[in-house]
Amino acid sequence: MHFNRGVILAAAATVALAWSGSAGAQTSTTPPTSAEIAQLESLFRISVQLTTAGGVPLYDTYGLNIASRSYEFMDPARLRERYTRNGVSLYNDRAAVAGVMDFRGLLIQGSYAANSTTFTIRVPALDEVGERYTSVFTGRTRDEAYAQFDSYLDDIDGPEAERLVRALLRALARTSPIDPLAGNPGSVQGSLVRASLDLSSGDSAIEQDAASGGSNTAGDPWIVGANYNWGSSSGGRYDFKRIDARVARSFRLGEGGRALLKIDSPVSYSEVNGARAVTAQFGVGVEVPVLARRWSLEPRVGYGITASDQIGSLGHMLSTTVASRFVLGNVGRGRIVIGNMAGYTQTLSTGFTGYNVNPGLKNWVFRNGLAYDLPLKFRGLGRNTSVRASYTFTNYAGDELYFDKFHEFGLSFGLRGREESARNARDLIRVNLGLTKATDYTSWSAGLGFRF
Repeated sequence: MHFNRGVILAAAATVALAWSGSAGAQTSTTPPTSAEIAQLESLFRISVQLTTAGGVPLYDTYGLNIASRSYEFMDPARLRERYTRNGVSLYNDRAAVAGVMDFRGLLIQGSYAANSTTFTIRVPALDEVGERYTSVFTGRTRDEAYAQFDSYLDDIDGPEAERLVRALLRALARTSPIDPLAGNPGSVQGSLVRASLDLSSGDSAIEQDAASGGSNTAGDPWIVGANYNWGSSSGGRYDFKRIDARVARSFRLGEGGRALLKIDSPVSYSEVNGARAVTAQFGVGVEVPVLARRWSLEPRVGYGITASDQIGSLGHMLSTTVASRFVLGNVGRGRIVIGNMAGYTQTLSTGFTGYNVNPGLKNWVFRNGLAYDLPLKFRGLGRNTSVRASYTFTNYAGDELYFDKFHEFGLSFGLRGREESARNARDLIRVNLGLTKATDYTSWSAGLGFRF
């Protein structure tokens, strides 16, 4: 087993990037302000502080949008190359140099002490949880010390490499607002939880039974839909775009039965500052009515996986949940659906790939909300119409996550059948608008769904 150096310090980066492609560089003789640093919207931010050959302090901040080569931010050869003016190097091999790379919210520090040929690299977030990572390399020159570090990344293997990558991925779930695996509403973890109790669509068996007066002829639908999160969506300092698609099918268990077997397969594609990530999921649940047309329970198992070399993430996850839905009819002209869910999520081993970088994240999750579904009096395109408003609140417990709480608001408009009947009590076409909100996280979405 051999680990790429980008996996060790960039958690799975493999795509090359020319150093001259740095975005938004700012070099000055005064420390950058918080506002100046905040202007760097790149996926990875780097800050370097050094003393020039003339004794003048120099501060440099710049951004990169692809992880590969970012580990070279303290390479003396790169320092000489970057800090050269009119053919004269401003970098001094005897001066103190300190650098910090903000890797999607995870800080990685590198330094050379004054008059020292020792290179030290630290990941403070790992120290905080007992997964200490501080490595020291000493040579006759700084170039030689850095070459030792470079060789270390090439040669590191076995349990130490696996431990380090696991620790990095675990730290990213609690320090990065855009980690594809866990810790935010758009992650695999967030998507699995959302699919376990989605009050925005009205797809539950108990709702269809209530709407059809107990007839199960409205069951067994195919559901196809997609949502798009547009450019105003943001998590922390990052703007992102995301497309979610879903294909689902449900089956009545037994002739005349009311229990509903649900199978769905969501997929998503996201971009953060041009870096791409893909996730896929598969879920199976059985919704069982407990009180006819009033209350149902749904145990469910879900699986999700994500991979991205550009954003630096790899992993897969399992969820097990139990959801409850209770219908209150005759509330005005519509009905209220109260939803509650409890569940458990955990990341899984990747040993089948030849190495195990499972970050070992384990979380309990609780999700509660309600929806109001109202048939409208006017018709659209010759069909009956409806409107539905929903709200859900999700709360995690267990391992620390960047966002352990988030709110979701939904508003949708539906077109139903042309005639009033049990089969036409469900929406055949639905237009969805959504807002997901957490501290320093906002995501707007619009979508379209079909049921047939």
